[in-house]
Amino acid sequence: MMKMIKCYIRYEMLEEVREKLFDLGVPGLSVSDAKGIGKPMSQLKASPDTKIPQFLPRAEITIVLENEAVPEVVDILIKTVRTGKLGDGKIFILPVEEAIRVRTGERGKQALY
Repeated sequence: MMKMIKCYIRYEMLEEVREKLFDLGVPGLSVSDAKGIGKPMSQLKASPDTKIPQFLPRAEITIVLENEAVPEVVDILIKTVRTGKLGDGKIFILPVEEAIRVRTGERGKQALY
């Protein structure tokens, strides 16, 4: 079985996260631009004239791993990005039914490495 980790973090943490994940042996990751608003919304930055909370830029990291590797990767993510302040991010763990490497047709964990 495999899992997908989706992690939303501050951009300034991205390079350190990348280094630590590759040191750990993570087979690969994808990064996308994301914007979001978390709770409590009243404590987020708002435009002075509209008083509506603004979306904050974040990096979205996606990693697919074997189940056994997930706890260690999540621990590294938390230790690396936690500041104790609002907006540190979120981590979601989802089941993955199948992984296929298009170039070779490899499936399952062979497609990850």
